[in-house]
Amino acid sequence: MLTVNSDKHSLMNRFHAPSKENRMIVIVPRSEWDDWLTCRNPELARSFMRPYPAARMDAEPAPLRLKEKV
Repeated sequence: MLTVNSDKHSLMNRFHAPSKENRMIVIVPRSEWDDWLTCRNPELARSFMRPYPAARMDAEPAPLRLKEKV
């Protein structure tokens, strides 16, 4: 799994404590899969390691779990 810094990502930077490093997985768009999988140039390969656009992502809060009575 490849990750990139998400400190400046408007959605993913909310998921870590302020003192922790913000990371997110690299999402390679389907239209770039062949280029990514066949890439032999290290510089070009690094160009795929970028944050996925926040505008193309959706997120919602998980429902709160009630504590079980013991």
